[in-house]
Amino acid sequence: MSYFSPEAERVLVGYPRLVPADTTKCLTAAPGQTELPFADIPQDALPVLDQAQKRLDDVMKKVAADSGADFVDLYANTGSNTACDGADRGIGGLLENSKLAFGEENWIPWYAHPNEKGRDIQAERVAAKVEAVLNR
Repeated sequence: MSYFSPEAERVLVGYPRLVPADTTKCLTAAPGQTELPFADIPQDALPVLDQAQKRLDDVMKKVAADSGADFVDLYANTGSNTACDGADRGIGGLLENSKLAFGEENWIPWYAHPNEKGRDIQAERVAAKVEAVLNR
């Protein structure tokens, strides 16, 4: 990649945190929802999911550092906007309907992807990092 654009500044964006430190939050459906954020995934499995995500984030951070890229750490900055944070969630629940549909009735679930709030939180973090990189 640097062969084609040797002066390019590279930024690697991590993943937002899905599971909160307090997994009891995941035992309540978000406002206006009937399903739990992680559907039928048992509460005792959620820390395992969080650890897997944290390890992935750590690997990405190391790869960015080793290759001279900057890293946007969304995991560390989205702990209060997980799928289990009710009205403050930045991640839609596994079975929570998104704003996208096939036709008028076939809503596509979020499948633990960022909702509008999460998109905005992530965009602010990425924009701040890119601006910092370009202004150094």
